[in-house]
Amino acid sequence: MADISIPLKKIPVVLVVEDDWVVRTLIHEILETEGFHVVTSETGDDAWRYLQEHQGEIDLVFSDIHMPGTMDGIDLANLVHRHWPQMPIILSSGVPGRRPLDQGCEPIFVSKPWHSRDIGMICQRALAGPTARAR
Repeated sequence: MADISIPLKKIPVVLVVEDDWVVRTLIHEILETEGFHVVTSETGDDAWRYLQEHQGEIDLVFSDIHMPGTMDGIDLANLVHRHWPQMPIILSSGVPGRRPLDQGCEPIFVSKPWHSRDIGMICQRALAGPTARAR
């Protein structure tokens, strides 16, 4: 009898970094409903420690820009880009204006307030790569 094996599809893992508990919980629920595995952190510092301890486990970082601690979303995006340049990053903020990012670091920016129905699609597009993001 022939061995017919169906390749298992890897469930993408998203690290959500958001200091507001309500927003963090909402994003977590939205993304889980969309079929993602979600890990959350409330500061950039905690997120960076998690990324270092779990290298290779995270597929996408979705971070607020303005957070407490020594590292905001811009700092986190720059560090992620320096260590894992292929990892997609989504940054979100409701406050206009932001500091420049490192050269080559090109996250997707999502302005708050965003609509919950868009979050899964934005994450899928980020994971699909730069050509999909340009559409």
